[in-house]
Amino acid sequence: MMMYLYAITDRPEMPALPGSGIGGASLLACVYRDVAVIISPLASVEIEPTADNVWRHEEIVEAFMADSTVLPVRFGTVLADKAAVQATLAAHYSHFVTNLDRVRGRVELGLRVLWDNNDCPIDKDDRTRVAGSGRAYLLARMQEERRAHAWRQRGEALAAELDGPLADLAVESTHQVLVTPRLLLTAAYLVERRVVVPFQRRVETLNGAYPGLRFLCTGPWPPYSFVGAVVSTANEREGKDKVQLGHGCA
Repeated sequence: MMMYLYAITDRPEMPALPGSGIGGASLLACVYRDVAVIISPLASVEIEPTADNVWRHEEIVEAFMADSTVLPVRFGTVLADKAAVQATLAAHYSHFVTNLDRVRGRVELGLRVLWDNNDCPIDKDDRTRVAGSGRAYLLARMQEERRAHAWRQRGEALAAELDGPLADLAVESTHQVLVTPRLLLTAAYLVERRVVVPFQRRVETLNGAYPGLRFLCTGPWPPYSFVGAVVSTANEREGKDKVQLGHGCA
């Protein structure tokens, strides 16, 4: 029977968990040496990314995160059977152990910062933007590009002001700037558990210092952004059987 994967953990023993896996299936632990992968039997290889399924996956990962180190497996990951799961654990044991060591005692905190984008240069239809000669059009385009460059520089500088004090509290961090005109900064920080409250307080301090910005700090989460890796399974068929750690849907 096919097996659905939730997380890899450094606690091979199976703690008592309320409820069940996706589709009401029983939760199982497939153990290899001192690591285990949490799985449940699956009748079909197709897993619908419904809100219920996605949240159940997340709830199970977070339940294990409470008292162990976890590597969250990407939603929708399915292997052929329990033997394939066991073989994958054995084949990539050192990879999983290295990643477990990397995130042990640490959690992920997320941050999104919104800003006023009224100054964002927005392209308009050429006919309404410039009337007149080709030279006038080119001059207008140059001016627009200068404005866009200045706007991005201002955004990048502001994002750096915000990210720096937070990254100082993190073991690792990753961020993107101006993903959309309104979204100034989106970031993830891998922090020691004991640093969660100081980190949240620093976000509050920044929020007070920048009243024109909107801060959204989330977590603690399993370390989705810091364990991203694909490993081929032991019985890979035409490149389709892989275990994806981290974010996303398969």
